[in-house]
Amino acid sequence: EWFSHPNYDDYWRDEDASLHFDRMNVPCFTIGSWFDFMNQGSIASFIGRRHQGGPNSRDNQWLLVGPWLHGRSNKSHKVGEIEFPENAAWPVDDHMLRWFDHWLKGKDTGVTGDPRVRYYVMGATGEPGAPGNVWRDADDWVFKGEPRAFFLHEGGKLDAIAPTAEKSSTDLVSDPLHPMSIPGRGFPGAQDARPFEEQAEVRTFTTEPLAEPVEWTGRVFADLRVSSTAPDTDFIVRISDVYPDGRSILIVDYPWRMRYRDGFESEKLMEPGEVYSLKIPVGWMSQIFNRGHRIRVTIASTGAPLYEPNPQNGKPLTIEWPDDARAATNTIHHSAAYPSRILAPAGNGD
Repeated sequence: EWFSHPNYDDYWRDEDASLHFDRMNVPCFTIGSWFDFMNQGSIASFIGRRHQGGPNSRDNQWLLVGPWLHGRSNKSHKVGEIEFPENAAWPVDDHMLRWFDHWLKGKDTGVTGDPRVRYYVMGATGEPGAPGNVWRDADDWVFKGEPRAFFLHEGGKLDAIAPTAEKSSTDLVSDPLHPMSIPGRGFPGAQDARPFEEQAEVRTFTTEPLAEPVEWTGRVFADLRVSSTAPDTDFIVRISDVYPDGRSILIVDYPWRMRYRDGFESEKLMEPGEVYSLKIPVGWMSQIFNRGHRIRVTIASTGAPLYEPNPQNGKPLTIEWPDDARAATNTIHHSAAYPSRILAPAGNGD
């Protein structure tokens, strides 16, 4: 049934909760996790209920976002290969009792006096004195300030200087029959991403070691200029924190299918060789990259089995794998005329 509705139509609108926030009129405590593949949805739910919900909803919304994975029972200070300070742990069950004792039993547990928004600012671990690894409180999920651009350059470089080269690009091969590998079915956040980054058709763009801490708190976008030899393809964008010892700790990633580059209501196939603009909402994050660390952007077009490969034939997707899936050469442009960049909510670390 889903395959008969590949685009966003009335079938999906009927199930789209974001169209009905005004009908939601109950208190809600939303828990988000920086390493949860559903974190963007959790935050969107809070924003919608807080600003578009009914009268009993708008003033009774709370949001907590911590350095965790998907799921209720794993809100400890250890995630993936990273051990945060113990302050990163959060007592889920204790809070549930306080919350429901107040709203269902009328007890004064003090839960309504908690900060409306509380989020964990991640920092380097194992480095005494490193900034970050603290909780911040706010009245709403609002981050002011202009995003800072980090441009992709020839040779895998990433910096704040816009490209000046007349011609400059990076190619990768996207072969759905021989995809690059991201093992498992869950987002591998807080783990060393080098096993993926070192595969043949994966490209990385990395800053020089930072002279001072750099903070990214807010929503990160990839603003790319791309082309392909196929009528349709995918792009996966990742952000990681590269430690001085070489570990590339994955923070967030997001894939995008080119046929939906202008929205999910309709499909627009590509003309081979034509350069297209692609803006990907990579995700929300709050990270202070410490002095001496590097910021890395990784781009690929396949990562199976986590992301099912695109057949790249331009035809409607089917349950059965097609017999005419095709390989393609995808190009990431980073010239003066076609710059590619990451738009980061950047500020200086404390």
